[in-house]
Amino acid sequence: MTRDPSGQRFLTCAAAAVLLLTASWTSMATTAGRHVSNLNGNCMRCLCYASTLCNMTVGCSRGYCGPYYLYRDYWKDAGQLVVGDDDPDRDQAFVDCASNMECSQKVVENYMVKWGRDCNRDGVTDCDDYARIHFNGREDCSAIDNTNYWRRYETCRPVSNRGKFN
Repeated sequence: MTRDPSGQRFLTCAAAAVLLLTASWTSMATTAGRHVSNLNGNCMRCLCYASTLCNMTVGCSRGYCGPYYLYRDYWKDAGQLVVGDDDPDRDQAFVDCASNMECSQKVVENYMVKWGRDCNRDGVTDCDDYARIHFNGREDCSAIDNTNYWRRYETCRPVSNRGKFN
């Protein structure tokens, strides 16, 4: 802070810019040094809820595992993250990561860093887009309105996304 001629303190432009940047970073996920706009805690919780009601004991069914209901190719696309010092080539490494909240969340974040885009063409990549990508996979941004996943997503949908056309 500096003082103007009248003796009052004020923030310099640089200090104000740092404060604004710091505030904006709190609403973004950070993965491997990259920021993912609008992929915040509320969105991540909602993707988990829409997937399995965030059930940590869901296990695996038809190749989908854990609270985010991840599948092996999704995990591979996200960098084959593992719990602790596990070996990503070990057969059970995927299941262990997908069943672990911290690891599975990082998988979703990495996947969105790599494949996130504006699916509904509303000019912003937000949780609605991440929900479509998470459900359909990287190649398919189509609407998922008539699915149980979308119905659950709508109940926890981040406030900034409500009322938009999908």
